[in-house]
Amino acid sequence: MRANIKTLNNRETLQHFKKGTQARGINKSARTRLLSVLPALVLTVVMWSAAAAQQTQQRVYVVNYCSNTVTVIDAANNSVISTITVGANPYRIAITPDGTRAYVTNESSGTVSVINTATDTVVATVLVGLNPYGVAVTPNGTRAYSTNGYSNTVSVINTATNTVIATIPVGAAPRGVTFTPDGTRAYVANSDSNNITVINTANNSVISTVPVGTFPVAVAITPDGTRAYVTDYISDAVSVINIVTNSVIATIPVGDGPELVAITPDGTRAYVANISSNTVSVINTATNAVVATIPAGIYSFGVAITADGTRAYVTNILSDTVSVIDTATNTVIATVPDVDCPFGIAISPRAAAPIPESVTVGGRIISPFGRGISRARLNLTDSTGKTQTVYTNPFGYYRFSNLASGTYTLTIKAKGYEFAPQGLAINQQIENLNFTLK
Repeated sequence: MRANIKTLNNRETLQHFKKGTQARGINKSARTRLLSVLPALVLTVVMWSAAAAQQTQQRVYVVNYCSNTVTVIDAANNSVISTITVGANPYRIAITPDGTRAYVTNESSGTVSVINTATDTVVATVLVGLNPYGVAVTPNGTRAYSTNGYSNTVSVINTATNTVIATIPVGAAPRGVTFTPDGTRAYVANSDSNNITVINTANNSVISTVPVGTFPVAVAITPDGTRAYVTDYISDAVSVINIVTNSVIATIPVGDGPELVAITPDGTRAYVANISSNTVSVINTATNAVVATIPAGIYSFGVAITADGTRAYVTNILSDTVSVIDTATNTVIATVPDVDCPFGIAISPRAAAPIPESVTVGGRIISPFGRGISRARLNLTDSTGKTQTVYTNPFGYYRFSNLASGTYTLTIKAKGYEFAPQGLAINQQIENLNFTLK
């Protein structure tokens, strides 16, 4: 690790670690604890509320480390539309695939705030490990993983109940975390052990450890699930991992102090925010070469890309701004003010069409021999404890009607058979939700 202290524009430097070491030179400033660390089944049926169903525009959620808030920006016109109070020193943020919830790590609180994106209010606070930094949500929306930097663990949160259901030991000072597109693997960047932990999400066990560069802080995976791009903060580089072999196949020099990384929806470009050079490096993922370097604000940290791939949003910590980049020209086309030490950033998925607030769910309960099971009892319980009960007909078919928006737990009972509750996220009518009992 480098021993020299890097400063920027004669601004007071920020302390990079809280553990008494200095990497790039980052000290606490006179602002309210400006930055302490920079790189740092139950069946669930989730339905959008009426307000969320009408939200067809994308929203940009920006974590404000200094003011303990999250700023919400309308991506259509880059205007601030809401500010949400969360825990102490929020660090990073992730949004569920259906766009209904945002999960925010609060470094100094040791918690994760859960935001209802329809109302932009905190609906739950989850206690996790010490100094949570990174957070990601599984592709099916049923789990959120929080990296706990001082606990050297990952907390697994059940998004139906917003409780921690598992704690996974990983490397030293874990920060970034992401999932493969199929959700079977989680990749965790361990800053102090200079490696990536690979987790089997089916049983939350560590299945591989991949050495990378010095002080990895973030990781992003291509949409086809073949490559992982890891930012190595001290090495000023990005390590490229082959997902099949879990080995580094390329190392790409980028700017000074690469922080977060995001990949375009078509998988052709990776955007890397470089905090010490105030730039964004654009990588061609076919050649693994930098094809553009974009000037941004002071201390560029977070980056997120819109669902259509046309815009990249970059947080600038000391500028108190968000830069908006046109990905066709790789130029900054707008700057959003009114944020406060912006760190993590995430963009909600675009709603394809209005989704009904009340839906019907139906299907069939089947024996191991392929026959329908009659008189099986199905209980569907919402988050308040209210339960709806239906029975299968002589051919094994069932139906729940007029389900209100919310989160549910399903149990099935049939004489002579066993059923393990399953996980499912839904935002539309389902007519063939079938289960085979053992």
